[in-house]
Amino acid sequence: MIRVERIGDATLYLGDCREILPTLSGVDAVVADPPYGIPHKFGIQRQNDGGRRTLQFEWDGPGVMETVFDAVDKSARLGMAHFWWCGLHQASGIADRLMASGMVPKPAAWVKECPAPAGFGTWWPSGFEIGVYAYRSGAWFGDTDKKRSNVFVSDSYRFGQPGKVAHPTQKPLGMMERIVGEIVAPDACALDPFMGSGTTGVACAKLGRRFIGIEIEKRYFDIACRRIEDAYKQADMFVARAPNPDVYDKPLRDLFQETNP
Repeated sequence: MIRVERIGDATLYLGDCREILPTLSGVDAVVADPPYGIPHKFGIQRQNDGGRRTLQFEWDGPGVMETVFDAVDKSARLGMAHFWWCGLHQASGIADRLMASGMVPKPAAWVKECPAPAGFGTWWPSGFEIGVYAYRSGAWFGDTDKKRSNVFVSDSYRFGQPGKVAHPTQKPLGMMERIVGEIVAPDACALDPFMGSGTTGVACAKLGRRFIGIEIEKRYFDIACRRIEDAYKQADMFVARAPNPDVYDKPLRDLFQETNP
């Protein structure tokens, strides 16, 4: 049973994106953060301070790969531009599918300012995540910075921080505002087939973009509904503005200049 909630300019679906995607139209861009299909069994990691951190989730693993690829195939017809965060084992498959649909795929990276600390018996902790973006000829692009790059530098959320919710892979709002603001035109519509806690929808609400979100887990869907509803209560919710990189994310070149004067 598919549940639909309409909040402001957002339409939110609780259900399987593979069933809902074929029914959609009017999408201008896709901004997605699916499960990464991580094949390793991390379980619980002990921290140097004696704490414990969960690194494995029942909704992520190799079995999700075909679901994600199917969603890419079904959404590739929608929109002029796509941006997919993804795992190592997904990147080439997503890029190939977007290219087959007529788009030009390219890589992206999110460099974390404060990555998780190394645990006992581990090698280097993950300090970045990868993504694939793609566009068709004539796609709208709103970043006029001549020094822009495909590397986004932003801190990751940790539990206890303001804005952190009960979702383990929540993306930073500032970074998602920047992506939405640069590939989704003012008053256009963005789609996230793996909405999670709704960060892309919050970014759209704050920037005056329309949004369609799909989430299969009710607990995360309810969090997304609350966050997006709260975003629409903000005074600046309908202001279509370009993100301010001085506030949200520092270019990698500036980070190097600060650490290597």
